[in-house]
Amino acid sequence: MDKDTFVVIMAGGVGSRFWPASRNSQPKQFLDILGVGKSLIQMTYERSLNIVPASNIFVITNANYVDQVAEHLPELPAENIISEPARKNTGPCVAYISFHIQAICSNAMILLLPSDHMISNEMVFVRSLAKAIQFIDAEGGIMTLGMQAHHANTGYGYIQTGPQIEGKNIYKVATFKEKPDAQTAQEYIDSGDFVWNAGIFLFKAGDILHQFSVFAPEIYQTLYGENIYGSPEEEAFINERYPQVTSISIDYAIMEKSSNIYCMPMDIGWSDLGTWKSLFELQAKDEDEIVTNVKPENYYIEGATGLLLQLPKGKKAVISGVDNLLIVDTNDVLMIWPKDREQEIKQVKDEVASNWNLE
Repeated sequence: MDKDTFVVIMAGGVGSRFWPASRNSQPKQFLDILGVGKSLIQMTYERSLNIVPASNIFVITNANYVDQVAEHLPELPAENIISEPARKNTGPCVAYISFHIQAICSNAMILLLPSDHMISNEMVFVRSLAKAIQFIDAEGGIMTLGMQAHHANTGYGYIQTGPQIEGKNIYKVATFKEKPDAQTAQEYIDSGDFVWNAGIFLFKAGDILHQFSVFAPEIYQTLYGENIYGSPEEEAFINERYPQVTSISIDYAIMEKSSNIYCMPMDIGWSDLGTWKSLFELQAKDEDEIVTNVKPENYYIEGATGLLLQLPKGKKAVISGVDNLLIVDTNDVLMIWPKDREQEIKQVKDEVASNWNLE
């Protein structure tokens, strides 16, 4: 890729739907959710090295997680870990990192990646991305990478594609849609015009900052500082200004308002790993539809199907007569929950975690 291309990994989220494993103190991006010996942020970083060198990879994260990022990514230069002093969603996050990188490279192209997603076909991703970079470099605007929708998933946002750019697998974006109910999701799939919104965006730093100045001027004006970024005064400036900005997603702040957005659909084995159920659907299963991180000699299961079983190292389990459950044991919390009600876990976490001091 070009020396002006940068990858930004957003790693400030909490992953509350993966509670009780994911906590404020150790969110899911720092967990080995897939049981492969690597955390999700490590996998995202290694994927990014297929696109740019380590010097062009930045991680933006909450101030509380800077040390964890450094621990998981010891090869990443310390100055490439950017700290947010407050949680303000993805809108201010994107504006801040764009100001920062533009000060380093005035013609910077930024690929924005979530830290906790799964991509199984990484080479197709990299090849498609090269074409997307070439297009945005020539045409400007914002590119969103849309994931081929294989089923009517109610846990994802959707992108409706508009007119196709002649000769290219690129479309103008017609609309962004929030997470739908089951019937609406099926209508999206049946239409053939919708892809899943993966939250992966590509843009020039100058272009996205112009969009902020037009559609989110409060964020732009609050974070704008002449000759501040890249200087010794940046940290103090951000510590003062960043907590003042409105908390808003990049989708609401920019994407749903701008008319200069493109979509490149792709099928790369993507999952946002947003919930325990999505992990269950992604992982290999035995003949009883059991997904577990436990070695076979450490569990005994009979008369049970459709289970996701996650246990701490050294723990053993005996299970019989239950179906379609999430069973997650983190030593201090045991959660047994119906798989088809997994969207309620975040609400339950909000109700009990503070009372139990399990934030």
